[in-house]
Amino acid sequence: MSLPSLASPLLLAAMLLASGPVRAGGETEIRHAGWRECLSRNFQIQAALTDPDLAADSAFRACRSAEDAYLAALARSPLLDGDDVARARPMLAGRFRAWLISSRG
Repeated sequence: MSLPSLASPLLLAAMLLASGPVRAGGETEIRHAGWRECLSRNFQIQAALTDPDLAADSAFRACRSAEDAYLAALARSPLLDGDDVARARPMLAGRFRAWLISSRG
């Protein structure tokens, strides 16, 4: 993999992580908040019944449609396309997983 092809996903991930919900606009902000609330709510329910890793897995399964809606809103941004969002998806999911487990949702 060449340096330019490596830099593009890293730059994209940095943009997505830095943009966060505060700087996002309109629909993207709403979808981000909805996904985060869904993950938190489902994680809290499952964490009372099982270990945090299993609770996080369950929360991600339960909130797949909210995640898809958020990522679709990101893909409609003039700065990103569907391929950019697909490459960033694992990093975003990892960030939210760490947030769930470390803060208990």
